[in-house]
Amino acid sequence: MKLHTLIAAALLAAATLSTAASFGDYEPVGFLSDYSRLQHKAGTEAYSWSEPAAQISAYDKVMVDRIKVYLKADAGRGEIDPATMQALAQHFHDAILKALGGSYQVTREPGPRTLRLRVAVTDLVPNKPEASVITLAVPFGGVAEAGVGALSGKAGGSPFIGHASVEIEALDSQSHQQVAAYIETRAAKKFDVDLKEGVGTAVGKGVTGYADSFSTWAYTKKAMDHWADLIGAWLKTAKSS
Repeated sequence: MKLHTLIAAALLAAATLSTAASFGDYEPVGFLSDYSRLQHKAGTEAYSWSEPAAQISAYDKVMVDRIKVYLKADAGRGEIDPATMQALAQHFHDAILKALGGSYQVTREPGPRTLRLRVAVTDLVPNKPEASVITLAVPFGGVAEAGVGALSGKAGGSPFIGHASVEIEALDSQSHQQVAAYIETRAAKKFDVDLKEGVGTAVGKGVTGYADSFSTWAYTKKAMDHWADLIGAWLKTAKSS
């Protein structure tokens, strides 16, 4: 076997090992520079890893790379306007800057004490407004669903509408060493209403409380806002340590 073939095989094996970790039903897209240290957060669909807060606190500037968006393979790519994807990425970028709240200087250039944030929204599936009309207006279409809600006081643990995952990493902007990483999947519930006041009241609350279900990208934007808040809270906590 030739030397260059051996080297190529070794590189392929190393790349495979870096993404071979199990993340439930989620399959990484290979966006992160390293997946091997991610640990599952109990009770969630999230996996995270970070250097100690004391090390993160040494950074006082942040550069945010252009956010990437990956559609789920069967999400109907041809039906989605590229301009919409650009608008979603911009929404996420703006939400991150807002979440930082002036705690960090935002820069476009790498340098000392500068973190580089890389973010990708993956497995993106748009909400289908026409489906939401049915599932929200008649949330208790089956005895099984009503039974689940009756047992827990909440309903809506069954099928979802809208879906997105995220891969985030923070790198030292000069050394390119990963200092933190995060993966999470979020799926929008068809309904999540309280049955304590009776089914009739619950149905009404389900419809009015989930008006966003009638918007194709409302759930996606809410997930982005959630992830932006996580980034902001993590960095602010680290800075104050």
